[in-house]
Amino acid sequence: MSLGENIKLRRETLRISLRDLAEKIGVSHTTINKYEKDLLVPDSQRLIKISTELQVPIASLLRPPGQQIQLTCLAFRTRKMLKRDERQINAETKDWLERYFQIERISGTSRSFEMPKGFPKKISSFEDAESAAKSLRKAWGLGNVPLENLTTLLEDKGIKIGIIKGITQFDALFTRCDSHPVIVMKENLPRARQRFSLAHELGHCLLEVEGEIDEEKAMHRFAGAFLVPAERIFFELGRTRQKITVRELLLLKEKYGFSMGAWLFRAKELGVISQDTYIGMIKLFSIKGWKKVEPHDDMKGEEPIFLATLVLKSHAEGIISLSKAAELLNQDISSFYSFEGESDTGQSATVCG
Repeated sequence: MSLGENIKLRRETLRISLRDLAEKIGVSHTTINKYEKDLLVPDSQRLIKISTELQVPIASLLRPPGQQIQLTCLAFRTRKMLKRDERQINAETKDWLERYFQIERISGTSRSFEMPKGFPKKISSFEDAESAAKSLRKAWGLGNVPLENLTTLLEDKGIKIGIIKGITQFDALFTRCDSHPVIVMKENLPRARQRFSLAHELGHCLLEVEGEIDEEKAMHRFAGAFLVPAERIFFELGRTRQKITVRELLLLKEKYGFSMGAWLFRAKELGVISQDTYIGMIKLFSIKGWKKVEPHDDMKGEEPIFLATLVLKSHAEGIISLSKAAELLNQDISSFYSFEGESDTGQSATVCG
């Protein structure tokens, strides 16, 4: 993207109006409009101010267009997505992937995704989705134990995972770039919700839905079964229960990174609790406000690390400069340099991997 396009994208992502940005920079809103249309180029002092207000390194604004990134079959996990938000997510995902592919080329290190044995798998029922989750765990040698870190597991399998900020009506999406499967998530999702979203999008990567089954509900079933297999439901809860306590659900949530509501739903769909018991618990959740925010939802989610690891390794080995490392992580140099007092580590921003 051009300098003007980068400025406009960041301004709209941060929900800053033309007039507000113009006032902070000390120019007219028509001047900002000309910057964004590439009819006028800001001088160095104004470019520094724009970078500061838009919370993005100058190097990122000035980054020349790289390889052409084409995304296909975007599958959003969201209730409703505005076209403006879709365009922003698309653009930021492409920018992140451009940096991702660039450091892979520079470092000579990449991870390629290999479709698990027996996949992609066609499904036409919820039971098929449950069975597919079990097959995947077997193909990847995971057994039926809790998954400690789903994000790093999927990164190790070659799936590119990033985190995006600024879009609220959005949890996660699955897409492809050439042969690379890609999952992008909203930042600051509660740990349990983030993991469920990841598993849901993994379903979009591995499953082909046939017949009249609802695709999103099928992905829900796959996600639940992958994170907590039926054997673990029976192991933890027993085969039949008249009641499940909130405290019990909270302990299981912490152990498996699987929400209390999801535990209840899994218990219901596997016949551990009755429909009436499930409805009674959901009414309690509604009264407590837990259908929106559960206890311990402040637990930090998982962070993708592969992109940052490649950048830090390349900088430590002298393959890339400090400024290039900061640019690839979408940081300014001071943030990269000062992270926890270290000179060779950094945190990613906007979209990170």
